[in-house]
Amino acid sequence: MHRFILPLLALSALAACSAPPNSAYYNRGGPEALLDVSSEVVNLSVAGPNELSQLQSWIEQDQPSRAELYCPTSEPRCIEARKVLELNGVPTMAVPSMDYAVALVYERILARDCNQRFRDDGANNFNTPHAALGCSMSANIVQHVSDKQQFINPNLMDVPPATQAVHAHERAYAPPAIESGGIMDSLVEGASTN
Repeated sequence: MHRFILPLLALSALAACSAPPNSAYYNRGGPEALLDVSSEVVNLSVAGPNELSQLQSWIEQDQPSRAELYCPTSEPRCIEARKVLELNGVPTMAVPSMDYAVALVYERILARDCNQRFRDDGANNFNTPHAALGCSMSANIVQHVSDKQQFINPNLMDVPPATQAVHAHERAYAPPAIESGGIMDSLVEGASTN
């Protein structure tokens, strides 16, 4: 009888175990969880010369991410509006239409602070870390990046940032400069004469 009870208890204990679901490992407080992307569209008319100057001043105040130009491509007003957009470095998509309008699209990436409060998670049967774990480190990573576009459209170590990073690394691990005439020089001279 005892031979059957011990294996049955072991089997029942193993049957109670289950693997954590994949959802238990997602959204664990990474830096990307602190980013919000918002889009805003501003529609302006390009029907006359006064509207072109308004378009120019609008772009000078706040540079859009991209623009959509709705007008016939061979029309002089459309050509002038396209020149204004190209001179300001705004990527433009031309859509043949009779609307004589331009849609300025602003895509903004915002970094928000995380919720650092400790929450007791009684429903966490798999002992996985809470979603707020590592929150301060993630917030520091996100807040110290000045150009938030790097998160969604990274430059992948272009020449200027890579050069600065390499120089910073070399300065950090360079040996300290030894001043001449100090104590070390007298010790080295004394050791070399013996």
